Amino acid sequence: MESIQKQQAELIIQQACKENFTDNEKAIYDDFIVEAGVKNPAKMTEACADAFIKYLDSCEASNEFVANVVNRLAQVAPAHIMTKILLSDNDGDGVPLYQELQLGTKATEYDTPSEIAAARQRQYQFFPSRDSDIEL
Repeated sequence: MESIQKQQAELIIQQACKENFTDNEKAIYDDFIVEAGVKNPAKMTEACADAFIKYLDSCEASNEFVANVVNRLAQVAPAHIMTKILLSDNDGDGVPLYQELQLGTKATEYDTPSEIAAARQRQYQFFPSRDSDIEL
């Protein structure tokens, strides 16, 4: 399971690096990253990543904003640090940050198993796989 999660994190990082932010968006997200205590994202350490994760947990930002900040950070931070951030579960509900952002569950609040299951069901309803078209 962990290797699948690492592969997911790597794919997210690759996609994030392709994200085209405007200069204004970059300034907003970069300011947030600095506010979180990350002075030089290119030289982030694990301790700095832990502090960043705690800062994310303490802020009231929407999942969309958090996703954009994480995408922006992924463009400049070392991949192993981004993997640590994406696989973090600061709210302790067993769902890593990247999945919380995909599911739309609050990344900074503990979600019950039933809330997580409902979010997964909504996600599958909106994004059916090609294999779901089974002919009877």
